[in-house]
Amino acid sequence: MNGYPKFFFLLVFTILVILLISGVLLVPAFLFFRMESNIAWLMDFPFSSGDLRHLTTSLHAISGWLMVWFIGAIWTIHMRSHWRRHENRLSGVVFTSVWAFLIVSSLGIYYFGDPDLSQLSSLIHVGLGLLIPFALLAHRKAGRKSLQAKVSSYKTARPG
Repeated sequence: MNGYPKFFFLLVFTILVILLISGVLLVPAFLFFRMESNIAWLMDFPFSSGDLRHLTTSLHAISGWLMVWFIGAIWTIHMRSHWRRHENRLSGVVFTSVWAFLIVSSLGIYYFGDPDLSQLSSLIHVGLGLLIPFALLAHRKAGRKSLQAKVSSYKTARPG
């Protein structure tokens, strides 16, 4: 990724890991409170209630907003330049769409007036959140494959 400070990728990756871990830790609370599961051990899980859940939720929300900011930074250089060069468009659109639905669903959890819509939004959010690491790996793999194809076509077209 040209045009970014050297620490940018590490910072984005760190925020992604924090976001994923905090989200996974909140799944028992999601199951208990949003999905109204009657599984007794869920309430015994430390992240299901109390101060630890509030701390984890805050960490998840803050890292989520940071990720939205990073997506904007990625949009300005990485996404625009690769789109113009017709590189990795399909996986880029899929990956960006997953993030867009994840962001909208996060807002829907709290701001949909209907409890059923809020619950549906929560379910979509958890599902997409668990999908993000796989979408990132698929996008990265497709990008490397695209780059290798470009390099090999360059070597073939180049005389000598």
